Amino acid sequence: MSAAAAQTFAVIFKERMMDMPDELNAKKDIDEYSKKITKEIKEEAKNNKIEKAEKKKDDKKKKKSNLDEDGNEKPKRALTKYQQYIKDNQQRIRDEFPELSNTERFSKLAEEWKAYKATLEAGEAGEAGEDAGGEATDMEITNVSEDEEEKPKEAAKKPKKPKKEIKPKAVVEAEAEADSEAEADE
Repeated sequence: MSAAAAQTFAVIFKERMMDMPDELNAKKDIDEYSKKITKEIKEEAKNNKIEKAEKKKDDKKKKKSNLDEDGNEKPKRALTKYQQYIKDNQQRIRDEFPELSNTERFSKLAEEWKAYKATLEAGEAGEAGEDAGGEATDMEITNVSEDEEEKPKEAAKKPKKPKKEIKPKAVVEAEAEADSEAEADE
């Protein structure tokens, strides 16, 4: 027990001893009463500790829930194109290749995504130059989500210019003196 808890225990014990019934006169009766009080105080402290732990646990659960300050449920973030593709095609791969493990299924989906992404990028390049005629393939139809939005591509970062070399003042003065001597000789 910490000093504060021990002091609290002592204060509680003294208060309860003052409330001791008058009919307890024998030392044996007083000892039994003090043991009873000690046991009660310890049980109360234990119960308080458990209640505090449960309250903390409940508070943590409330904080982790998807509720905003007003108590309303927070909206979920939209899935990325890749996540949507995986979600849409996971069952199809499971049905087509039941013998594959989960890792192998995801590898297969990742390969398909890579090919699908290349067709999307090629389609965007074709639309930019001229109207891409023709019909969409079955794979494109089944894999395109209706609410997909294009994210703007980040501009390429320009390389930084190299910093000028900082020379000590003595070196700069020596170079200036050498330059002035060279001009005087000419």
